[in-house]
Amino acid sequence: MDMATDYSASILEGLGEGIVAFDQTHRAVMANAHLIALMGWDKRAVCGASPEVLFAQRPELLRILNEGMKNKVLVSDMDLVHHNADGGLQHLRVSTSFLNTQCGLVLAVRDVSEIKRMEWEIFQVEKMTALGRLAASVAHEVRNPLGAIDIQLQLLEEDLDELSSALKERLVGRLNIAQTEMKRLDRLVYNFLRFSRTPKLHLRQVSLNDVVRRVFELVSPEAREREVVLRLELSDGLPAINGDEDQLGQAVLNIVVNAFQSMAEGGDLIAGTQTESGQVCLMLKDTGCGIPEEEVDRIFEFYYTTKDEGTGLGLSIAQRIIYQHGGHIDVESRPEWGTTFRVYLPEHER
Repeated sequence: MDMATDYSASILEGLGEGIVAFDQTHRAVMANAHLIALMGWDKRAVCGASPEVLFAQRPELLRILNEGMKNKVLVSDMDLVHHNADGGLQHLRVSTSFLNTQCGLVLAVRDVSEIKRMEWEIFQVEKMTALGRLAASVAHEVRNPLGAIDIQLQLLEEDLDELSSALKERLVGRLNIAQTEMKRLDRLVYNFLRFSRTPKLHLRQVSLNDVVRRVFELVSPEAREREVVLRLELSDGLPAINGDEDQLGQAVLNIVVNAFQSMAEGGDLIAGTQTESGQVCLMLKDTGCGIPEEEVDRIFEFYYTTKDEGTGLGLSIAQRIIYQHGGHIDVESRPEWGTTFRVYLPEHER
């Protein structure tokens, strides 16, 4: 191998995207390590293989290759979504180019799943913030007339004292119903205001293990009632994080409550912690009903819920709290198999 070839090979191996090249006979002549790992190929079986063999489990990539080889149609930065066997989604950005004056074809593949996740998460938080401002505005506008109506009802109750007993009893009963409904409306307005405000964080050095233990201790009576077995698999020596202990506890509690609601007939809820690339990871895995694939991307939406007992706020609030701490939440779910939430938070900066 001459020096120029050696340099070319080093450059291809150092790229942050996968590359595979096919010659005029539609056989693979090279693939870099990044693509081999991304596709899960056996390195020894790549060279000489046809696209039909290499991409048998990736029909969307095979279609793009055939368009380039047979119809001379190239693509540039095309985004594809691949469904993994474990139920997860893999976002790929694909480009093709000709090799040696259209005698061959090069396919470049980049995994942009992390970028897509971050874009989606930022969009969700921004949408929550906008909805929160709208909710606060509406709540303030509604609360003023509610207060005026409540005062008038109280005055009306005083005026009823002058009526005869039979008519008074009937009208007081109706008045009580109106006042009860007024109080219910006031509670709804209060909830709008409470959930629309972003609480200020009081950061200090916090043990995520301690937060999880306290939440599990808090929900243990309900777990027994629901026949849910709580299991702690917490890592010893877990690094501390910078966090608001109360807010983090609320976020974990909201995810736990969501898990309880998914296990109508009981089940297991496992909490595990570990470190991953300078981050502390909390895994909450349930054995509940799972989430349909088309709904996984919507579970963090404001007021979106599929449960009769849910409000659609719990997971939205949990995501907002974790995002405020500089972290993020990943979700994996399969119907009838359960759901796993992974909460990532940065380690405490010494």
